[in-house]
Amino acid sequence: MFYKNLFHDPIKRISADETKTLISSKQFDRYQLIDVRQPGEYEQGHIPGAILIPLSDLPYRYTELDADRETIVYCRSGVRSRSGCQILTGLGLKSVYDMEGGIVAYNGEQAEGNVEAGLEFFIDKDFDSAYELAFTMEAGLKNFYLTLADEADGDEEQETLARLARFEDSHMTKLASKFGAVSFDPDASITEGGIDIERMLEYFGDQLLSREQILQLAMKLEAQAFDLYSRLAHEQAGSDTETFYRSMADEERGHMLIISRELDKLIA
Repeated sequence: MFYKNLFHDPIKRISADETKTLISSKQFDRYQLIDVRQPGEYEQGHIPGAILIPLSDLPYRYTELDADRETIVYCRSGVRSRSGCQILTGLGLKSVYDMEGGIVAYNGEQAEGNVEAGLEFFIDKDFDSAYELAFTMEAGLKNFYLTLADEADGDEEQETLARLARFEDSHMTKLASKFGAVSFDPDASITEGGIDIERMLEYFGDQLLSREQILQLAMKLEAQAFDLYSRLAHEQAGSDTETFYRSMADEERGHMLIISRELDKLIA
């Protein structure tokens, strides 16, 4: 395969902080984020919304990318991402940016799990529509927060958890307003990001002893949900379903920003 000007095209750069700001903005259709590390690295932690295409696969999978969007490439520390930018630029993609310092320099929330994490709930035939699935996950997270609130000892912790549950109530109201009244009984054992409540209680229950810990967990869950919806939007590129999943990701990003501001107030 011929790579035009492979080692001569100047590589544009973007800092990790600038990338974080862009992810927090409402310019969802402007960029795509490409992780060129290996699947095992991605599973341990990746930037929410990132598409996993290992460096060795880029020459064969670059057609999966949207050539009209700005492309931000990152790896662990910035070495592989530069090579990825050279490959994509040589293959004709415009506006390709190398994220300086890689994920090591990224001071933001990360999602966990392999590229299929949570997708099993979306391909399960038990759901008749994307709306039904989305509503079910929101109901599951609300139930998780309320369950933790019942077990919390302090008034502040209980109120924080109750407020987080109200966020999900608001989200469900918006979903119902846009897609119609709920005509199904959501299984609230599923939470956003495809995580099971019983497992979450077992894993996180004894760690949620302060308001800060609760907000940090909430941020992690919203980041996981944002990541899941973003990946599903990529899977459904060009369809009406893509628009739906992108709107869901946008809602989750809004929740992340609210929780982030609460954390800032608490830590300040």
